[in-house]
Amino acid sequence: MSKPERNIIQIDDLLARDGKCNVLFLNYDNEAFMNTGIQESGGTPPHAATTTGPAGERIPGKVGVKQDLVTPFGFYGTKSTFLATVNPAYPNDLMGKIVEALKSNGGAFIQSYADCMRGWRHASQDAVKVSKLATDCGYWPLYTIRVKDGMPTFSYYRGLEIDKEKFVDYLKSMGRFRHLFRPKFMEKEIDEIIYYTEQRNEKLKGLIKQFGTEKPVDVYRVNRKALEPQKHLLPGHGLCPGCGAGMFLNQMATAAQLVAGTNIIYVNNTSCSEVSTSKDFVTSWTVPWVHHLFESGATIADAISTTYKIMKSKGLYNGEVPYLIHIGGDGSTYDIGFQFLKAALVRTSSFVEMNEYLFNQK
Repeated sequence: MSKPERNIIQIDDLLARDGKCNVLFLNYDNEAFMNTGIQESGGTPPHAATTTGPAGERIPGKVGVKQDLVTPFGFYGTKSTFLATVNPAYPNDLMGKIVEALKSNGGAFIQSYADCMRGWRHASQDAVKVSKLATDCGYWPLYTIRVKDGMPTFSYYRGLEIDKEKFVDYLKSMGRFRHLFRPKFMEKEIDEIIYYTEQRNEKLKGLIKQFGTEKPVDVYRVNRKALEPQKHLLPGHGLCPGCGAGMFLNQMATAAQLVAGTNIIYVNNTSCSEVSTSKDFVTSWTVPWVHHLFESGATIADAISTTYKIMKSKGLYNGEVPYLIHIGGDGSTYDIGFQFLKAALVRTSSFVEMNEYLFNQK
């Protein structure tokens, strides 16, 4: 079988686009409510141990599945939406998708793998190795959905094929799955985790076949040596050493700075990233940053963006409308606040794009 054709995407070509995102919604997925004590969430995978779903003799960790968060957003019939998964272990793909999202009209949502060495129980220096293994074994595939006039188009970068040997190594690398390997090897539970992951990936492959393009493999070309170090977020924050959210935020801000410079506003849900970057009334952010609750940050970001556009359409504001990025994580996107996120994503992907008074206000 011949290899699928690659779609080479140059970062400079993306930066030259006229498009502009209304709000980019982000979820760094550390697969639990980490900031409040490592409690189980909708993002927790099957049989992972948390403080509210500990591994016991009869119930080995979480009972249930990890929810599919990204794919359903592609079928809401929106006007213009950019959706993707990313992993800090693959920075070119991550930064390329951030740039493309910000330079695409409508709304956007990106879900990032975010290693949590404390909650997943592994050494901080292993964070990049664990993150890379997550995609290489097929657990965290990197794919993209571009929606235009209600029709989704699927593409991918890597991670759709399950490598069972690497998958077992991935599970073994974290203490949250240690109970599956000792005192006895729990083959049934391990097979179940792999099975549900495989089913999700088969679904994705089917969607790519049904809704894909002639060149379904996206490869972003980014000259990382030429990138300016990001200045949106200072290094003096309280995130843990090896924190996947920290790796994601640094790469995200580097890409956002390329597009927006300092004309940007961040809205941050209550989460590890919010708590750690706003300690003792001193923010680590050098650009405008707003904290809001677990549930309503997405709505606040949508409201700020739309308010600027309304003011500009009425001649009450003559500057450039700032870019808006909403940051959620620690379960605040999967569980608390999901309905707010869904509604805000649909509004920014449809209402603003279809409103003649707001669409061209940039």
